[in-house]
Amino acid sequence: MRVRSVEPVLVTYPFAREPLSYCYVRVEADDGLVGWGEACDSFGCTYAGIVGKVVEDAFAPLVAGQELTAVEPLAERMRLFTRRRLGDQWVAVHARSAVEIALWDLLGKASGRSVADLLGRVRDRVAVYASHTFLEEGDATWHLEQLAPMLERGVRMVKVRIGPAWRRDLAVMATIRAGLPDDAELMVDGSEIFTVPTALEVAAALADLGVRWFEEPVPQGERAAIEELVRRSPVPIAYGEHLFGVQDTVEALARRQLDVLQPDAAVSGGIAEARAMARLGAAYGARVVLHHAAGPVSLAANLHVAATVHHVGAVEYSHVLAAGWSVGTGAALGPETIVDGTLAVPSAPGLGVGLDEAAAAAHPYGIDPTRVAGSRGGLPDRFVGDR
Repeated sequence: MRVRSVEPVLVTYPFAREPLSYCYVRVEADDGLVGWGEACDSFGCTYAGIVGKVVEDAFAPLVAGQELTAVEPLAERMRLFTRRRLGDQWVAVHARSAVEIALWDLLGKASGRSVADLLGRVRDRVAVYASHTFLEEGDATWHLEQLAPMLERGVRMVKVRIGPAWRRDLAVMATIRAGLPDDAELMVDGSEIFTVPTALEVAAALADLGVRWFEEPVPQGERAAIEELVRRSPVPIAYGEHLFGVQDTVEALARRQLDVLQPDAAVSGGIAEARAMARLGAAYGARVVLHHAAGPVSLAANLHVAATVHHVGAVEYSHVLAAGWSVGTGAALGPETIVDGTLAVPSAPGLGVGLDEAAAAAHPYGIDPTRVAGSRGGLPDRFVGDR
């Protein structure tokens, strides 16, 4: 089987809160079989057009025409041919992840086996944690109402997002904690907005609430600051959605720049790279949970990673994005499919989830002029550190 074509498919989904864009990748074999992949830049691929252009200009020429008998040689071909020019970080790795995932989907379909079965399945269902919105968006009653459908389906891990008005948010969080089941874990995402002194003050309050991890409190590039925070924080510190492959992960683990590791197949270089990162986490004694904040194809990819690594405890489940997964085909992944807090790993050949091209065409890619640099007001409206 040879790869005939590699094409990005861009989608902008009109969520009620704000439109978000996604970059899917369609890989077609010479016999007409199609594999699907997806990139993620966290919470909707804001710059999907840029990611798609990298796929089109840099990676498609390296993969089209190549024989596909295994994924790793083609993934390494993409990396080696571009690392000195595009680098091993950010957009280049997002784009490469999408192509790699599509190749796994294609190989699985050609062999008649699921990706998890190709890699060695160790579980059929994966626990999910409810990835929720910013605390500033409502009072505790509102948040608990939004979380109720997940809790009713047995989800016992909940993550909320704290903002610059962190003192008010902590008060709301305390009421939420009291309203959650006693056996529920509560986690907090800091969205990279704090300095170390403030992060430590917040962490002390989180420890009193029994919070299980504090995610990305300071900007992910400030590695020395992260080391200091991990050393002094009374709650575990989580990073990983901005780690790009094994090399980044080895450094972060060896220097103890995290307690909880959060790889994502649609971010870190693909399915094989995310699995390798998860295994490294196990070797260093870190808790490993998978990040996900995009569409149905990347969610399926991460489910297959979790299904094949014993040490992966859960996958992030952004229930606020679930409406956008309607563009998918194959296994249903919506909240109604959660049983006892777990999702079934798709068992059909390949990923078991694809993209409905007609649905994608009904939501054409468009740049939202009100969404500047990642949010409606631009990054300075939130990600400015302590205030």
